[in-house]
Amino acid sequence: MPLEQDGRTYGKRREIRHERASAAVSRILRAAESNGVDITVIGSLAKGDFRSHSDVDLLVRGAIDPKRRPLVERLVADCMRSSAIPYDLIFEGDLTEDQIHEFLHDIV
Repeated sequence: MPLEQDGRTYGKRREIRHERASAAVSRILRAAESNGVDITVIGSLAKGDFRSHSDVDLLVRGAIDPKRRPLVERLVADCMRSSAIPYDLIFEGDLTEDQIHEFLHDIV
């Protein structure tokens, strides 16, 4: 296969993966908002550098009652499942101030 065609195939795969990730994140943000949960997209998707091998990074903002964590985890898992894209779900309450600042530093 010529390199040029290979590059187009890679670009198309990346575009499709980005669309699936964006659609899943939109579903997550709507569901989270309707459940009173504040989630921020961080990482490569937030920075506009999402690639064919990227995962989706999500930060749950604020204090979450430990009894509500399973609800948040299930909400995100249900929305991400159909995308077949791995994700990281990070709870702000589990982080130090420095870690929170680092995660939020590059968000535009």
